[in-house]
Amino acid sequence: MHQKTSIAGEPDHVRAAPSHRNPYPYYARLARQQPFFRDDANGWWVAASATAVAEVLNSANCLTRPLSEPIPEVLRTGAAADIFGRLVRLRDDEVRGRLKDAVAGALASIDLGQIGDRARRRAAELDTELGSACDEAWITQFMFALPVQVIAGLLGIPRERFGDTMTWLGDYGAAAAAAGTGIPAATPELIARGHRGARALLDLVGGLGKDPGRRGPLLDALAREAARVGCDDDRDVVANAIGYMVQGYVGTASLIGLTLLALARRPALREKVDANRALLRPLVQEVARHDTVTSSTFRFMACDAEIAGRPLRKGEMIIVLLAAANRDPALNLDPDRLDIARKDRKSFEFGVGVHACPADKAASLLVEIAVDHLLTKRAPLERLEASLTYTVSGHVRTPLFKG
Repeated sequence: MHQKTSIAGEPDHVRAAPSHRNPYPYYARLARQQPFFRDDANGWWVAASATAVAEVLNSANCLTRPLSEPIPEVLRTGAAADIFGRLVRLRDDEVRGRLKDAVAGALASIDLGQIGDRARRRAAELDTELGSACDEAWITQFMFALPVQVIAGLLGIPRERFGDTMTWLGDYGAAAAAAGTGIPAATPELIARGHRGARALLDLVGGLGKDPGRRGPLLDALAREAARVGCDDDRDVVANAIGYMVQGYVGTASLIGLTLLALARRPALREKVDANRALLRPLVQEVARHDTVTSSTFRFMACDAEIAGRPLRKGEMIIVLLAAANRDPALNLDPDRLDIARKDRKSFEFGVGVHACPADKAASLLVEIAVDHLLTKRAPLERLEASLTYTVSGHVRTPLFKG
């Protein structure tokens, strides 16, 4: 689901901000004037300043899911629960630390040069597979396909299953987002598609995991690292292998699109980057700060405790505005300016604390390669703004372009 959004006016509330055309004046105002507050109309707390966001993300009292509901009730009776409940980024149990070491260790064992080579080959193949008309819709297809298909290949998924895999990931991801955030609405049909997609993913990746000869280097490394740290449940390995693709499907694709928008809106910067592709790395890093993909995340109180000087009760939810914190002048000077030469850049895009994303370098590399490919292809970036919509989401900022 996606919608056209109005430039004028502020979002109605923080969960409407990711799909707003320009939420950043709103985010900046919250970071400066309401660093940590309770939204009584909606029943949640909001952390907006860099200080408040850092405190919440680093607090042992703030969990990724409520203690009473580690898996959303609407997902509990199907295969989607077997992925959702085992993803390391959504766990705070005793297994999380060791499993996080395995997930991070597996990624670290894959040479970035190998990832880059695979991404460039796959980009060239997509030129043929997606057809010759490099219009706005083609760009959208490319930015979703490249990162997740590179990850799929690293897991050992054969090329002829890439299309199915993307469909299943989309179905599971939509259901998980609906169940976890209520945006979009968790209809029976959407949840049923999510369970079917999850079942297909579990069967596909689980089959690879049982056959060492078919496992790709990333799945092989994850199985090895899980054994090393004492995580002996194969279901955790399979779910977190799928988790690599879930993140690549939305997060990395969104950062590609937002980077393209940054260039489309700044012709002089585009000309500069086009002439010197080494500038793509700081550009991607600055876009991740300036137009944050993961606009917000959630935390739930494990017990009664004080956060940012305010008393909170067990079970209360905090919406953690990463995008607002990234626009806090206490974190970055002149934060509203996109500056690829920014000194001492700080960003919450990939999180902090025990749930920080371990795939920041790999994800950024995939974005660089995708944008480099599209610049070389002379993709019509100047037409993106007129075709722009944002996916309706409570926490992820995903641009879509339609011809």
